[in-house]
Amino acid sequence: MKNEVVASGLPAPRGRTRSVSALLVGAVLVYGLLEAMIVPALPLIQGGIGATQAEAGWIISAMALVGAVATPVVSRLADIRDRRRVFLGVLAVVFVGIATAGLAPSVLVFAIGQGLQGAGVGLVPLAVGIVRDTEPPERLRRTNGLFVGGLAVANAAGVLLAGPLLSALPYQWLYWLALIVLVPLLAFAVAVMPSYPPSVRGRVDSAGAALLGLGVVALLLAITFAASTGWASAPVLGLGAAAIVALAGFVLVERRVADPLVDLRLGGSAVLIVHVTAFAAGVSSAVLMIAVPRIAAAPAATGYGLGSTAVATGLIMFPLGVLGAVSAPLTGRLERLVGSRMVMVLSGALLLAAGLIMVSGRSSAFVLAVGAGLVGVAIGTGLTQGVNIIALTLPADRVASVTGLAYVLRAVGNAVGAQLAATVMALDLLPGTQLPTWNAITWVFLGAGAVGALVAAVSFRLPARLTAAR
Repeated sequence: MKNEVVASGLPAPRGRTRSVSALLVGAVLVYGLLEAMIVPALPLIQGGIGATQAEAGWIISAMALVGAVATPVVSRLADIRDRRRVFLGVLAVVFVGIATAGLAPSVLVFAIGQGLQGAGVGLVPLAVGIVRDTEPPERLRRTNGLFVGGLAVANAAGVLLAGPLLSALPYQWLYWLALIVLVPLLAFAVAVMPSYPPSVRGRVDSAGAALLGLGVVALLLAITFAASTGWASAPVLGLGAAAIVALAGFVLVERRVADPLVDLRLGGSAVLIVHVTAFAAGVSSAVLMIAVPRIAAAPAATGYGLGSTAVATGLIMFPLGVLGAVSAPLTGRLERLVGSRMVMVLSGALLLAAGLIMVSGRSSAFVLAVGAGLVGVAIGTGLTQGVNIIALTLPADRVASVTGLAYVLRAVGNAVGAQLAATVMALDLLPGTQLPTWNAITWVFLGAGAVGALVAAVSFRLPARLTAAR
């Protein structure tokens, strides 16, 4: 049949291979563009759906929250089910999420739409798995590089394209344009993607997925309620306790089951430091997504606002994606010069410097852009070196699962960072407005810098030079 291949490990025909690779890169690019375009549109979306400052955090964190759970689930399904069906299923869920967000009349419906789009976070590990079945070895590394570099370029291009679009059209058109591109992409996938029968059968750890989801949701709800009820209130303390219990249960389950959702039994201090760095990268990027659009859109009367359009917001955020894309492939050379330990220390130090620089960015688009660029370099080098550490210190048959956990932690960090930043800014508003004071924004940037200091401190526990695993 047209869409069947033999699960023999042999690559597909060359023409089919290139079509599938183009399809996968296209899917990742479309998703990255949409995700990036939401950042400059954040103030417009908040006003359009009537979201408060605290609720605005869910615009970003809903996608990251679902992505934190969807990434290991999609990766596991790709191992035990036909990857063609999994890929088409993920695209279909993202399609429904985009349509829901575009039509959303309220914060709740919009958050649901964003959450459904979070399934797309699993596209990258899924695409890497498919490429392993379709590409010959000499093309495998290049295609994987297209995923990583393409996603960074899409993030940079998205924040720039959103400005002109939002100047001429309502923010809903970001979603309609994404659907216009996604429809032919889905049709192309149905036509060209062959079947990839799994080499092994198994099951998805549903208990682990449920505990992970419950733990992260409870944590984010606790942070959200803190803005209105206080940190010591019964709802916040109760939800915090529920989050601790659920996440502790998740760790216990994953360490005991035969087929864990994410394998927590592997790696020593080096892998732990990689996971801390991934979480920090998520927190730092989320802080930028929440704080910078608020500063750019706020009127000059606030004492810090730029009174700018979405175009200016995109220009401020542009260095984040560009410098991240440029610095990632240079990480290997940097490691040869200063060693693995100092690369990770430098990544944390850059996050700390970015936080401190942005504190002085009151009414200065240039300073904010410099801070965004430093975060881009920090994330590009830190995450790339983290993947190198995992690949070098673990056996080859365990690299994928541990790398997947790093992406999960980055998504969790993104969700927590977005909600914390929105809540802190909601606790200190200018009288008679929904706009945060500069004092609140300062604490947000200092918190992001403190996360970078933590990364730099723990990275000193890494060996200066890594030794390959046997």
